[in-house]
Amino acid sequence: MYKVMIADDIEILRYDLKRMKVWSETKDFAVEGEAENGLDALKKLRASDYDLLITDIKMPIMGGMDLLKAVSQEKLCPCVVLLSDYTEFAYAREGLLHGAFDYLGKPINNKDLTDLLSRVKTFLDDKKQEQDKIKQWEGLAEEAFFPASYVEQVASFLIKAQDDAIEATDSLLETVGAALNYDVKKATIILENASKQVFTEVVKAHGWIKLYTDIDDTRKLNFSEDQSWEDICETVHTEFDNLLKFLKKFVIWKDTDSYVKKACREVLYNIENNISVKSIAENLFISKAYLSERFKQITGVSLSKYIFIVKMQRAKYLLTNSTLKNYEIAEILGYNDHEYFSKVFKKNFGTSPALFRKKNTNI
Repeated sequence: MYKVMIADDIEILRYDLKRMKVWSETKDFAVEGEAENGLDALKKLRASDYDLLITDIKMPIMGGMDLLKAVSQEKLCPCVVLLSDYTEFAYAREGLLHGAFDYLGKPINNKDLTDLLSRVKTFLDDKKQEQDKIKQWEGLAEEAFFPASYVEQVASFLIKAQDDAIEATDSLLETVGAALNYDVKKATIILENASKQVFTEVVKAHGWIKLYTDIDDTRKLNFSEDQSWEDICETVHTEFDNLLKFLKKFVIWKDTDSYVKKACREVLYNIENNISVKSIAENLFISKAYLSERFKQITGVSLSKYIFIVKMQRAKYLLTNSTLKNYEIAEILGYNDHEYFSKVFKKNFGTSPALFRKKNTNI
């Protein structure tokens, strides 16, 4: 059973959360700790192990964001969920970039909490399996190896969204296969660890990626015991190919052009902050006309079109990974006319936001 701590400075809110029906219905979670502020929670987390921390963002002495950063830095709890009201969503989204698993909007209802705990259980179960794999890996350490330089090469090309990542993946697989005499069991352990490191490096370089795709779900290699070496190679290729295709939609800058790179990152990190060509140009201290011309010249896409593409991707993510209403998502992305938002979404993806959510929801 996974241990849960609730941190909130308002006692009645902690009490109400503990009394929710889901806790009596689940055999997987138990609330075993409470804290009245971030500092109180931090002390208790240092003294005892917890699997899930549910914390309010606004608390005296130490708030939820500072608590999250401390917990992540000290690795005190594997899963942190932030509580926020509508006005605090910007902070909650920032929390995702600092390692929060997710956030819940207030007031909390039993269905939202049930859905969240289901996803948390999957996450924690996967985490445990990863730890078991690491133990297996350590057991093979003397007779196996880790292809660090090849992993770094794959990660480097993926970070730059370059097609060379495919050739680097081939080299990685050939090296692992030859070194282990194509022993499938040993290879899967090493390749799972290699995959994890590649994705870790990509997320480190592109922290914004968590706002647009479920990266933890994307990086799950589905190996089975009866797979052949060829099947394993295809699985790894598919995983890295999908990540490369995703990154190529957004990493369209060249490292040699700082203005375009900064403009893209400004969009990716601030897509919900009324971002515009004008605001980006002002932040970069250059004219709107110069930025627009330079961006189109370097990337082949107008900056306004790029902003639209990023907005649509964020909309897809929120529709499938949040409980926000469609009109709330529209407003967050700067569409005050909800019908117009639905119209442009359908034109772009061939289906309405409501139907897209129904077919693809992850919660």
